[in-house]
Amino acid sequence: MRSQLLPVTVAFLFLVTTLSPVVAEPAQTLGDGTKENPAVGPAPAFGLGGDGFVLVKNWKFGANGTIKNIDDLNTNFQYHDQFNTIGNGSHYGAVMVAPDAANAINAKQPIEAPAHPVRQFTNDSLKTFLVPLNGATTVSPKEHNAGCGSFQAKWKLPKGGSLLGQDLVWETRVRYVVPPYFWFAIWTAGNKWNHGAEMDLIESFGYDNGKDDKGVPITNYKGDYWHSGCVGGSDKSNYKDWQQTMESYGVKSFDASQYHVWTWVYKKDDTYEAYVDGILVQSGTLIWTLGGKKDGEPIDMDFLFDASWGHTGVKSVSHSLPASAFEGKYYEWDYSRIYLR
Repeated sequence: MRSQLLPVTVAFLFLVTTLSPVVAEPAQTLGDGTKENPAVGPAPAFGLGGDGFVLVKNWKFGANGTIKNIDDLNTNFQYHDQFNTIGNGSHYGAVMVAPDAANAINAKQPIEAPAHPVRQFTNDSLKTFLVPLNGATTVSPKEHNAGCGSFQAKWKLPKGGSLLGQDLVWETRVRYVVPPYFWFAIWTAGNKWNHGAEMDLIESFGYDNGKDDKGVPITNYKGDYWHSGCVGGSDKSNYKDWQQTMESYGVKSFDASQYHVWTWVYKKDDTYEAYVDGILVQSGTLIWTLGGKKDGEPIDMDFLFDASWGHTGVKSVSHSLPASAFEGKYYEWDYSRIYLR
């Protein structure tokens, strides 16, 4: 009996499937930064932060996203920080390169050269590259003769934590294939700085692996090492030993060349949590004022995306390198989203 009914059942299922309407997901939108006019897009990954969050900024990079091309990038991002510097003051070895003179902060800022592209859009991402400047064949942090595709959001929050009075979720999906002495950070800071307030959701750079048998420092890529923590507040974990602390949270292997989702949950009670791929990797308390001081001066909150190289103040990454080492290396940005509750 079952064998006789099977063809009818299959035919019925085929008919239902072919006649059922296919409901397309609504196209994602950018959002204007407010809960009153929210963006269209996914909820926070891994359900982090809980229910009730509203997507207010949806920077989905790539031709199929909300930041489709360089014009969109220029509209929404700038190529300098909130203090009008292009290299974290004069600390970073590589300076931000502007796509054209119209978007440069001044005449001294390097402009992207066709022969050495710094930013490239794919269908589903933005790639940023490291490039030598002024024909350099050897790049050096102290000479600042390297350029990068770092960027900072023009949109910002007026305050943070209890002063903002809203909970925040900020998540970014990114991967990186980088050379020795790289410097990578996804972080926030304000329009004034005095040892905070600052949150380094992730900061990773060429890790110092000690010295060889001749006493020569071994400095290298090690993109699988990173730390997470705030400045001006208190962290639960001290990332003095990056790898050991990573492993204490259960992150015993990390391939930076694969995509990972970094999430910051910052609440209106001034507590925060940091996650990678849904795994808690840091937590603490941070008062979003100048220096992170209670009853301190309120400051705004800027969102920075540093895809850089070298640092004049960190020995493990303050070394010269053949410019050819930049070839085939990149940072790749999928999206960054901000939610409020």
